[in-house]
Amino acid sequence: MDNALPTGPPRRPISVDAPVLADLCATVFASLPRSDQRERAHAYVRALLTTEGRKTFRNMARGLGGGTTLEQRLHHFVSCSTWDWAPVRGALSAVMEEAAAPDAWVLRPVVVAKDGNGSVGVHRRYAPAQSRMVNVQYAVGLWSANGDSCHPLNWRLLLPRSWTDDPGLRDRGAIPPSVRSETPGECAVRACLEVTADRPVRPVVAVVDEAEAIGVIQQLRSAGLPFLVRAGRGVPIAVVGREPDRPASARRLLATARGLAPGDGPGQAVRVRSASRAARPDSLPGADELLLLGGDGSDDGPWLTDMADTPVPRLTALTALARRADHGLEQITGRLGVRDFTGRTFAGWHRHMTLVSVAHCAVRLTELAGGRGPAAR
Repeated sequence: MDNALPTGPPRRPISVDAPVLADLCATVFASLPRSDQRERAHAYVRALLTTEGRKTFRNMARGLGGGTTLEQRLHHFVSCSTWDWAPVRGALSAVMEEAAAPDAWVLRPVVVAKDGNGSVGVHRRYAPAQSRMVNVQYAVGLWSANGDSCHPLNWRLLLPRSWTDDPGLRDRGAIPPSVRSETPGECAVRACLEVTADRPVRPVVAVVDEAEAIGVIQQLRSAGLPFLVRAGRGVPIAVVGREPDRPASARRLLATARGLAPGDGPGQAVRVRSASRAARPDSLPGADELLLLGGDGSDDGPWLTDMADTPVPRLTALTALARRADHGLEQITGRLGVRDFTGRTFAGWHRHMTLVSVAHCAVRLTELAGGRGPAAR
């Protein structure tokens, strides 16, 4: 699974049931204080669904049958207005919890290439697919996923120090004083905790940068959340019961410990601990133990989990939810404009992403109601 957003299918409109959309918008936008804001929010979501091609303010205004005036209103509603996106996301999470309760939460980065430096949070980052440094926005999405589908509920934008420590850039992006720089791993875990803090405890399936895997594990463990974290090929770990000073990469260790070639078959697992903790003489027996899971052979595993008492086939099924999120991102969220925001403010980005989530959930609710629409499968 590449961290960069795939190009995806053509940006054709997505049909949803109008009463379903109206009911959803009435519920999730109830926190907006003015009726014109609620109407504008509904129109924006409708434009995301019905506009063909990129979801720019101009294209969406044209798709709604308007011109320059409507384009300016849409821009102002997202980029310059003061409505708070957090209550909208909270209401959306509550609606979808009741309609399609998740089996797990999926954390997945979304890396959007940018031509210039104007968009908030843009920075240089190595892109494995291109084998070079590129300008990107790096964000993390939290997805609610079960065996039937998935949908995004929360987004967090990574701001490197080049943005948070520069008063000029902070002012240009209207970045709130409370927002600080964070690592990709911290960004992922905080995106998760913003939603899961008041929800039933469920596993977190986390696709993160290889260098962040152990840190994410430690943070999720501290939060009391069960997890499956993609280990990547080179995360150093050691098999429990073997010499602690003989770490190896997760992929090689799984192969040698179970007598496998990398990528062979589903359902392989072995007890391990991270190499950095394995060498500690004061480590309590079992305190740092994890299960190294081979995955199903079709992803970029292996995976590390603390769910040692869960049957391996169930764990393998949970890791497959990461691919479901990938597919939903490509087939639905990408078509709804998740990478299309051209505004330059921190709040504008968050409002646009919130409205994209509402549009995606309208698609899912239409499916549940028996209507047509693409399934994220």
